[in-house]
Amino acid sequence: MDKLFKSDNSPWRANACLNWRNQDVNSKWSAYADGYKEAADVLVEYAKENRSQIDFLVYPIVFNYRHYLELRLKELILKGRELYDIEETLKTNHNLLSLWTECREILERVWPKGPKKDLDKIGSRINEFHEKDATSYSFRYPVKKDGQETIPDLTHINLIHLSDKITEMSELLDGASCGIDEYISHKDDMRRDYGY
Repeated sequence: MDKLFKSDNSPWRANACLNWRNQDVNSKWSAYADGYKEAADVLVEYAKENRSQIDFLVYPIVFNYRHYLELRLKELILKGRELYDIEETLKTNHNLLSLWTECREILERVWPKGPKKDLDKIGSRINEFHEKDATSYSFRYPVKKDGQETIPDLTHINLIHLSDKITEMSELLDGASCGIDEYISHKDDMRRDYGY
């Protein structure tokens, strides 16, 4: 039987690696988040060169950026909980506002003298995303579960502008992820070396 998901040697370079050896769960969250952002970035570049496709590609581009944000926020929450030994199950909703609220609390706890203006800017952009796509349906489906249109009032999105703003957000969020990784690593070293 010809399977969809298999490894093949023709060409072998087309084999993507999943679930790498020794990759912990937090690293997987990061890989997923990075993948969705990179996919959106690649599609934006393609749409710039292939203008005839832009009105179709807008949906997966915006969805991928939104999903990147959701995954990165969830990852930061999980890492923050690990850093502070908080045992709590991650909520399985798609609400960017509630995720951002918890994520910001963690970032401010880790870096109490950190850039509040930058966090405010991210919060404002997440709020705007939430207003257009509160449940992660708006750019995946043309209608909601009740049959109403998902984005009837939105007629244009400049994808280059959107990409630039998401990239600005990702610089802080991705950097925070790496920073918390370092703190966790130091904490683990202290526990191993000194029994903390």
